[in-house]
Amino acid sequence: MIEQLAPQDAQFLYLQSANNLSHVMMVSIHDPSTAPSGKVEYTQIVEHVRSRLNSSPIFQRRLHRLPMDIDHAYWVTDEHFDMDAHITHSRLAAPAKREQFTDLVARHYSRPMDMNRPLWDMHVLEGMDHVDEVKKGSFALLTRIHHAAIDGISTIRFFNAISDLDTKGTPALEIPKEPQPRYRAPTTQEIVDRAIQRNVQSPIKITKTLLDFLPALMGGSKTSEIPSKAEDEDKQGKSGIPTTRFNAPVSPHKIFEAV
Repeated sequence: MIEQLAPQDAQFLYLQSANNLSHVMMVSIHDPSTAPSGKVEYTQIVEHVRSRLNSSPIFQRRLHRLPMDIDHAYWVTDEHFDMDAHITHSRLAAPAKREQFTDLVARHYSRPMDMNRPLWDMHVLEGMDHVDEVKKGSFALLTRIHHAAIDGISTIRFFNAISDLDTKGTPALEIPKEPQPRYRAPTTQEIVDRAIQRNVQSPIKITKTLLDFLPALMGGSKTSEIPSKAEDEDKQGKSGIPTTRFNAPVSPHKIFEAV
């Protein structure tokens, strides 16, 4: 089957930059004392997620972007899906406390996702024994999903897909018996037909498409320059909007805190 990103999903691809990433992350801390053996091994987590891959298309489909983004990207099934590329594992060095935990979470969030793979990953973090108010033996899951791959409903379904209702392993969602549909890349003709239809329906988009192509047609290239302080002050004077710490450019380094 063929499935193309909706405009509201595609915008999260276009808005992403080196300093502003478009993924979201859920941080959850788990107490394994109620597990049948009283503990949970990393390999058990990997196999648990593997057993739920059929619950959501998010797990095994990746982006297929078009040259120069002449139209919204498509979803294709990842023929080389590798679970080990999506679930990683580390341990806080003892006696790491809350500050070391939140620093690691912030650094993990600040790393760009691999946009050539399905747009989710999970990091299992152990060594939480000295983090305030966290029960000894607990571990954290840092689960990232790119916003182009999810909306509110699909986010809930994704996390429900890997959740259980009880300690016996009863899935929170019924696991489909039929495999997920296979997503294929469109043919050149299908790309052209869809792009024309979409651009005709949106005069603004066809204008943007032509402007994007213009530098290539003219043999030039678009450049991006950082405005000087004088230019920034001039722009501020014209707009009347003061420059504050809240509307200035941000760095790629994010901060995570929790109470």
